[in-house]
Amino acid sequence: MTKETLTEIQIARALQDKMLSRSAVTETRSVVLALMKADEIEIAVEWLREAYADDPTLKIEDHGVYYRIDCAEEFTFDLDEIQDMVGRPYSVYDFLVNVSTTVGRAYVNGNTFTITTALIGWESEVPR
Repeated sequence: MTKETLTEIQIARALQDKMLSRSAVTETRSVVLALMKADEIEIAVEWLREAYADDPTLKIEDHGVYYRIDCAEEFTFDLDEIQDMVGRPYSVYDFLVNVSTTVGRAYVNGNTFTITTALIGWESEVPR
């Protein structure tokens, strides 16, 4: 083996050790949602900010072309209320077009979108 190959192997092993260490993976009760920006999403994010104003765990970060929303346990977008603010028909399915990724369990119930840590069907009722 060459010196360069040995160094690459050492780096790979160090990375593997770090990834598999106890400190690399941590349990969390937080949920995350990434939303691609659009005019309606701007309104939805403002609605969420107001609806969860008393929740100190809600964090909304502007990343240029998308929003990253973090919160402990769960949060819900009520698209009936947001639709009134948008001023035209805007359903949960229109909203879902801009959902980029989630960390947590996402579900639709009527015209609401929720992301939660709950084990739906075990820890809570399945929405009907």
